[in-house]
Amino acid sequence: MKKNKIGIIGGGNMGEAIIKGLVAKKLFAPAAILVCEADTKRVQYLKEKYRIGAGDLDAIIARSSTVILAVKPQDMENVLAKIEEHDKLFISIAAGLTTKFFEKRLGGKARVVRAMPNMPALIAQGITGVSRGRYATLRDGSEALRILAAVGGVLEVQEKYLDAITAVSGSGPAYVFLFVEAWMAAARTLGLKEQEARNLVYETLVGSAHLLKQSDLTAAQLRIKVTSKGGTTQAAMDVFAKGKFEQLMKEALGAAKKRAKELAK
Repeated sequence: MKKNKIGIIGGGNMGEAIIKGLVAKKLFAPAAILVCEADTKRVQYLKEKYRIGAGDLDAIIARSSTVILAVKPQDMENVLAKIEEHDKLFISIAAGLTTKFFEKRLGGKARVVRAMPNMPALIAQGITGVSRGRYATLRDGSEALRILAAVGGVLEVQEKYLDAITAVSGSGPAYVFLFVEAWMAAARTLGLKEQEARNLVYETLVGSAHLLKQSDLTAAQLRIKVTSKGGTTQAAMDVFAKGKFEQLMKEALGAAKKRAKELAK
């Protein structure tokens, strides 16, 4: 019987993050959260850990008023082809796939909301860009924002900006992790041990992030405060500038945005 239940198609990392957030924030009772996942061991793990329900695709669709599509973009077409009941809210977290992609394949006036969360959603510290499709109502948008707020901040935008959000925040954690990898490797070349480098880099990163978020100053203003003319920090900044760090970042984000558009084709 279809009541106020939410179905999650795909029980991978992001699917679990949403389940965890919904349970932790008590937005849905565990019994009202249903998961469909091909990996039977994964299903058993999710059921036991979060006390949620499970079932096959048809059963989940029939019993849910809201369905979160959390499968990989390359698998989405096959999943959509099996969905016959369309009178519900569909929320997609698949990178690159537009609301038109879903509306075309689901048919009718499918109510679709497209979302782009990022990896910190795993600890409810993510940020998610959200956009309504042609037939999704204001109420649908509000419901999507309510659900996705369970894994962090939410930002509602026009869909034309979602590929940019994918490049900036969706892929963003990888940029941070790469920078940390390089930072730690460089620290070790200065004679620091692995654990010492880890502690220094991690704590500096976390402390700086908190300062940035809590301060009234911009990132540029904080950087200037740290950078004394002719000092050690200035020496490092000069090397970054010589290596065209800012230009490299622009090119990297441009490549990510381009790829997001390609995934929709």
